[in-house]
Amino acid sequence: MSKSQEKREQRRKDAAQLKQQNARVRVAGIAIVAVFCALILGAVGSFIYYRMTTTVSGDDYSARLNDDGTIKDVIPADRIEIPDYKNITVPLSDVEFTDEEVDASIESLLTQHREADTDPSLTAADGDTLNIDYVGTVDGVPFEGGDSGGTGYDLTLGSGSFIDDFEDQLIGSHPGDQVTVEVTFPEDYTETSLSGKDAVFEVTVNSIYVLPAFDDAFVKEHLSEQASTVEEYRTYLKETNYDANLHTTAENYIMENSSALSHDEKYIDNLKSTIKFQQEQSYEYNNMMYQMYYGMNMFNSFTEYTGMTNEEFEAHLSELAASQSAADMTCQYIFETEGLTISEEEYTAKAEEVGAESAEIYGKGYLMQLLIKEKVVDYLASVITVEQ
Repeated sequence: MSKSQEKREQRRKDAAQLKQQNARVRVAGIAIVAVFCALILGAVGSFIYYRMTTTVSGDDYSARLNDDGTIKDVIPADRIEIPDYKNITVPLSDVEFTDEEVDASIESLLTQHREADTDPSLTAADGDTLNIDYVGTVDGVPFEGGDSGGTGYDLTLGSGSFIDDFEDQLIGSHPGDQVTVEVTFPEDYTETSLSGKDAVFEVTVNSIYVLPAFDDAFVKEHLSEQASTVEEYRTYLKETNYDANLHTTAENYIMENSSALSHDEKYIDNLKSTIKFQQEQSYEYNNMMYQMYYGMNMFNSFTEYTGMTNEEFEAHLSELAASQSAADMTCQYIFETEGLTISEEEYTAKAEEVGAESAEIYGKGYLMQLLIKEKVVDYLASVITVEQ
């Protein structure tokens, strides 16, 4: 083969090789574009799926309600299992307010009116609340957190608030006493530098809190709107709490005995939206309060607040909305069947009760629905049979 022919053959081979390389580059380019497009489409698809399966929160509480509080386009009788609400029976023990509960309520009330007494003749007993100051040392050296700073600290003896034996050593003391309290920090104490250490606290007993006598004079001074004597107030407690327990029983009956055959999906969606809105408000409120006190968020995200994945939270929302929808339809059914009514005065009072700002957010339909529920609970409480 001549040199000219060899050159032409080499050029042909070079051209063929270049053509093959270009073809491979084009194929690779197409593959890269395909992968890139797939990634984009996947991301878009995921975003669309997320938007389609994630509830958007909202505060339009009345969106699926008529102005009279009934659910739009819903006839409850067609969608619920009618409960036997006229034959609710409960044992007396479920609703009565016992003498022991009356005594506990009065004790709690008196605690709110207790006064610090510095009378040195008073003697501290188990269960008493003392106001004390203290300075603690380990091997004669003060330690962090062991000093009340002279501001006074309220300690209830027997509460277990302080280290074992600390509170016991104050039993029998009197206002004005200086008491040396010797204790040993437990081995598993949270402040490891004090674990297992012996400590000495010099304690000053400032005062002992004394409860006022619960007599007719106390009732007239502090409880005149409810009663004028001790016995009248005890009767008031029994009757009002009995009535409150009946209403709680009625509310529980509605939630536990409401069963839907079907739901209005638009109503369900709006319930999910408002429930999520309330959850988000709670999340933001918790973070705001935590920021005020600690300068940091309590939760890093809404997901952390709920403790659920998006899918789990959506399932939870669906359950809550379905349960609420069934209860709402049941209340509406009983309200309409029993011919219950709501007056303009009652609506105005409810709007004033929630406040102008909240009333505007809720809307008339939602406020009327709240009144429907209250009317139904009142009605059910009146027909419950209490077995003696």
